[in-house]
Amino acid sequence: MRLLAIPDPSGKAKLWVNADHLVSVGRLQHGAPDGIALSAELKVDGMPLYRAPIGTFADASAADVAWSSFLEELQA
Repeated sequence: MRLLAIPDPSGKAKLWVNADHLVSVGRLQHGAPDGIALSAELKVDGMPLYRAPIGTFADASAADVAWSSFLEELQA
């Protein structure tokens, strides 16, 4: 069993998920007063959808880098 740490906005692990039970990961982003707010919507087997905030970024390219980093952490 491999556990994935799902961080809160400060970067600390808020939720631990068994990697085998992670069904899907979706990207959500919307405009915020200070840039682009980026979140991941996670579907874990047997749980309701969980939205994990990743952060707020100045532009789309910074949000893309953060999203790629988030996905790499899930796959590591």
